[in-house]
Amino acid sequence: MPLAAHINGDAGQSGIPVSSLPGITGAILAGGASSRMGTDKALLELAGERLLARVYQPMASLFASTLLVTNNPERYSFLPCPAVPDLYPGEGSLAGIHAALHHAPTDLVFVVACDMPFVSPELVRHICGLAPGYDAVVPLSPDGIEPLHALYRTSCLPVMERMLENGEKRIRDLLNRVQSRMLPWEELVSLPGARRSFLNLNTPAEFAAAVADP
Repeated sequence: MPLAAHINGDAGQSGIPVSSLPGITGAILAGGASSRMGTDKALLELAGERLLARVYQPMASLFASTLLVTNNPERYSFLPCPAVPDLYPGEGSLAGIHAALHHAPTDLVFVVACDMPFVSPELVRHICGLAPGYDAVVPLSPDGIEPLHALYRTSCLPVMERMLENGEKRIRDLLNRVQSRMLPWEELVSLPGARRSFLNLNTPAEFAAAVADP
């Protein structure tokens, strides 16, 4: 579905997308260098749509507010959502999550990477529904921890800032220092779309495989 049609189809009478997850902001991280892909991953086309647009569509249907975290907003001006910058540029994915939490209008933020084009709304709803009592809710896939498809609370900000100021960039270290809930794959595998939702396209080979089975 074209991006504009999707947005108009999910809009209420005010023109604002109808949110099934109120009180949570969606955030798409598009700050990577795409060094393994050799070109900007977010702009690659899969089944006639840019990867970034494919990620944005389900996010816009789930959340009343969706942010794009990028230091190059001019590249993604086709996306109808606010673009916000890193406060710690060049410091990796932890800095991207920090920026999302810093700029978000809500206490909770669901974060996804721009190279994960198979977002499952059912999986996102499940993760977000487990927020009470936790600073972070992070799924586990067969490949391990999935911190770039996870829910974070703004209570993580002070810990993140201390880490970034000290040159620490590992999201795993953050999760060990806040109240985190890890969701085992066995809890998620039966949800629609769960098996593909964590597929991220980092290399030309991974992208070619996705093109063959979009």
